[in-house]
Amino acid sequence: MPESMFVRLFAGVPPDYFDAIPLIPFGQWLLPIGIFLLVAGFYWEEGRKLEMLSLYRYRTVSGWWKWHFGKGMLSGIRTAAGLLLIVLICDMAMGNGAALSRKAVAGIGILWLFHSVSMAALFALLDLFLLRRFAPGLLFLLEGVTFIAGCRVRGISHVMYGMWGMYLQSSLCETEGFPAGAVITAEMILVAASYLTGREYLMSRNSSDRPAHLPR
Repeated sequence: MPESMFVRLFAGVPPDYFDAIPLIPFGQWLLPIGIFLLVAGFYWEEGRKLEMLSLYRYRTVSGWWKWHFGKGMLSGIRTAAGLLLIVLICDMAMGNGAALSRKAVAGIGILWLFHSVSMAALFALLDLFLLRRFAPGLLFLLEGVTFIAGCRVRGISHVMYGMWGMYLQSSLCETEGFPAGAVITAEMILVAASYLTGREYLMSRNSSDRPAHLPR
């Protein structure tokens, strides 16, 4: 299992690295996170070129936001699943597939996908504001800073966002790991909160709920 590229990139940092900054395992974890955020940034940038045209297809701002947010979530799921699949296929091609159990692959994939979807939701929300250009960097920092905080103070590690996508830090792998079900629920609440916050923000700027103005 340690020789698997799939595990090194998507399973996270082993719990025995607490109280130290695990540069190599942490760097391996951040690599696919960075790729995901770059792809998300490219998607939103390209979509922005057509946003005014797409706006006129909807009678209300809230209707446009529902479509826009949902499209972003689907793109995030496709990107996350694509990264998982590419690396898993590479592992199989290099003969490392035998080191992977179905349980580990399923657990890693589920936690990575839900974590990626929550990042895509936060990206969609930030894209409404002037901070949109800094969204990839801000989310990358959120991942890194909260992980480091959890590493330094083990008592708060279970509530640190940067830990939540890591199979090796979860109850699916370690008895003392964060509760995977509770974390997945929290991330879905985060997705819902991002959607509702974005809708309320747009409607507050367009009190008639008509598609007159959008953040540029």
